[in-house]
Amino acid sequence: MPTDDRRHFVAWSDLTKDDFVDDYWTGLWHWYDHGGDRHVAAYLAELDPTEFDPKAPPPKTAAFWDIVHANAAPEEGELADVIEGLGNPYAITLEKIIYRAPDDLAEWLRDRRNARRIPHRLENCGYIVVRNESAKDGRWKVSGRNQTIYGRADLPPRDRIAAAARLAQAQ
Repeated sequence: MPTDDRRHFVAWSDLTKDDFVDDYWTGLWHWYDHGGDRHVAAYLAELDPTEFDPKAPPPKTAAFWDIVHANAAPEEGELADVIEGLGNPYAITLEKIIYRAPDDLAEWLRDRRNARRIPHRLENCGYIVVRNESAKDGRWKVSGRNQTIYGRADLPPRDRIAAAARLAQAQ
């Protein structure tokens, strides 16, 4: 689940089925069927919805963050640290990241077996591929070499492209 997910409210309990007496659920449904549902409806009718904003994202609970971080690869945190150390630029190349990365992360980034994982890891760090529409392969000429440029995902597409062009021209 992405860190900026606005679709899910996540809640969980540490209780297990062993924490309930055998007839708990049967008793609960019996209560609903014999007037309990009307009590629930009356309670809900008394709630004041004026402060409720249906367009607001749900709260991010501890359970939400547990799910987000459950699938996060360790290199994502390291990548985020390197990018933050570079000042969270509008556009960046993998070469710049490798230059500033600790040795083990730099080695992981250079390993061709990880080439397909890198864009996904960078996307999770807030950076997406900026395609060069003027080039057949979509890559940019940076320091005389064809390279992929990643732009901050929070920027409008026009600004990402402009940042990528500035980065390519500056080299």
